[in-house]
Parts: sequence; C-alpha cells; structure tokens
Amino acid sequence: MINYGLGETTSTTSHREKKFAASCLSCKDWLDCCGSPTQTGFDGASPTKKKVGLSRRDFLKIMGGVSAVLAAAPFAVAGQYVIPQVPTTFQKQLIAKTTDIAVNDSLFFWFPFTTDPTYTNMLIHLPTDLAKEAGSEFVAYNRTCIHLQCLTSYLSGPNIIGCPCHGSIYRPTDGWPIGGPAAEIGRYLPNVTLSIDNGGNIYAVNVNLDDIGYGNTTPPTW
Repeated sequence: MINYGLGETTSTTSHREKKFAASCLSCKDWLDCCGSPTQTGFDGASPTKKKVGLSRRDFLKIMGGVSAVLAAAPFAVAGQYVIPQVPTTFQKQLIAKTTDIAVNDSLFFWFPFTTDPTYTNMLIHLPTDLAKEAGSEFVAYNRTCIHLQCLTSYLSGPNIIGCPCHGSIYRPTDGWPIGGPAAEIGRYLPNVTLSIDNGGNIYAVNVNLDDIGYGNTTPPTW
C-alpha cells in the first residue's frame, strides 16, 4: 500500500522491481502508462523505439574488414606472378631440331613452363641399340627423381639416367629405376610425350603433372 500524504491509500503493483498504482492495470498500453520506465526498454517481445542502425563499434569492424581485403588484393594479384599457377592444359612446345642433339647426347628443356626446376626435362638421342629397344630414337623424361625429388641427368658413358643425391639409376629406354633408393619404389620416371614433324622439329606435347616427383606405373609408348 502507498500513502500519498492526503489521507488516501491505494493498492500498488510491481513490475521489474518498480512499484506502480493499481489503477495503472486498467491501462491498455503498459509501456505508456503511469510513467513506466520501460517505455524505452526492449524486453525481447515488446517493440523498441530505438532507431535501427549500425553502432560505431560495428561500423569500425566492417570498415576494418573491408580495409584488410583491399590491402591484400594487390598481393594476391602479385602472387600470381611470383608463384604462377600450374596450367592444366598447354600447347605443344618446340624444344629442338633432330640435328641439334648428337647421338648418345642429351639436352635440358622447360615444359610446360619455366619458373620451377621441377618442370625441367631431358631430351635424349639414344644410340642405335637403345633406340631399337625403346622403339624410338628420341625420348624425353621429366628430371625429378621419384625418390626425394632431386634432378637427374643422362650419363652418356654408362648410358644411364642418374641422380646425384642418393645414387638412383634409371634405364634411358623407358625410365624404369634399376638401382638406388628409387629402385625400391619401383615406378617409371615421368616421360614427356614428343612429336617430330617432317622438318625434323621436335615438340614436347604432354606430360602428366601428377606423376612429377612420384613416377607412374605405366611404361611410355614412344
């Protein structure tokens, strides 16, 4: 009960730890009755008079995120030049003429592009006996050893493809490992598909990018 000092008492009711005259209960809009402090509050169900908009804190968060994206954009573009994307398809590439490479000799070439040593390859001009065995006078392999991915080379003396890091040895006729740790893995050195036109131009046509550094189980068909 509340005594207003006029000899009159009236019953009270409570809401959110505040007391109000019982007469307020007859009001249809509780938020606007009897000076209720809830008129600007938001209790999860009653409508609020607060204007919809971004707080300063939320605005700064959004602007910070936008700034970060804009700042990173130039580096993302530059990264494509520093670390070019590996192509999934590529055009055939002229690598030599048949007269450019002597019998039992080799030369290195890049394919499919020229930014990573992993994609260096060797073209070998096989001597007559090995050419008969391979079924082709010219063969080509990716140079990446299947053991720990060092770069191999053709050794014309013993007629082998050798790795200088751990002594792996491959046959030049098909790229099969015959010695060293690569022989324990037992996978062919990835071969580069060649094309030779009537003018004696030798082209690199294709290589399985997934096989580079790991080898494959399929022998080449020259």
